[in-house]
Amino acid sequence: MEIKIVKFFNRLGGERWDKLMDVVSRVKFLVIFWAIVLLGFFIFDKVSGEKIILAILIALVAHFLISELLIKITFSKIFSKRKRPYIAFDKEIRPIGRKFTDSSFPSSHMTTLLAVLSVIISYYPNFLFVAIFLVLLTAYARMHNGMHYLSDVLAGIILPANAYSNARLDFQKLKKKDFYAN
Repeated sequence: MEIKIVKFFNRLGGERWDKLMDVVSRVKFLVIFWAIVLLGFFIFDKVSGEKIILAILIALVAHFLISELLIKITFSKIFSKRKRPYIAFDKEIRPIGRKFTDSSFPSSHMTTLLAVLSVIISYYPNFLFVAIFLVLLTAYARMHNGMHYLSDVLAGIILPANAYSNARLDFQKLKKKDFYAN
């Protein structure tokens, strides 16, 4: 079933769409995008900007420890790593963009995105609709590009959302803390 979904998304669009989905998925683009967002918080939110940046950095460290180190690296040494769709079905799925070869489970693009968005939404709930758009766009792009199955994307959403909900009290404390108080 999952391969049918990936095949469907992989065939949608044309050359221009493929290029756009490639750009949306590029790590370099994402680093620049998030750096601009963080800079915006630092410059325009004088009250919570530094706290938001710190909370995002904590969320990213937690993401990398859980998703990358524990699941992708450690578990793939114990269990066989999950081949990406374009590798497992090389005759049926055409790769678009960078050809990642590490384990496809979970989607690092999704876990990173959700880790950051969870923090942003806790400070700016009105950002929810933009966040949903970014999640849907990224989920689509990762499957369209032949890099992930639906379960990889869903795990990439559930893992950080669960981690965030468990750490929500810490974020609430962080929001209230005055770093400049003696």
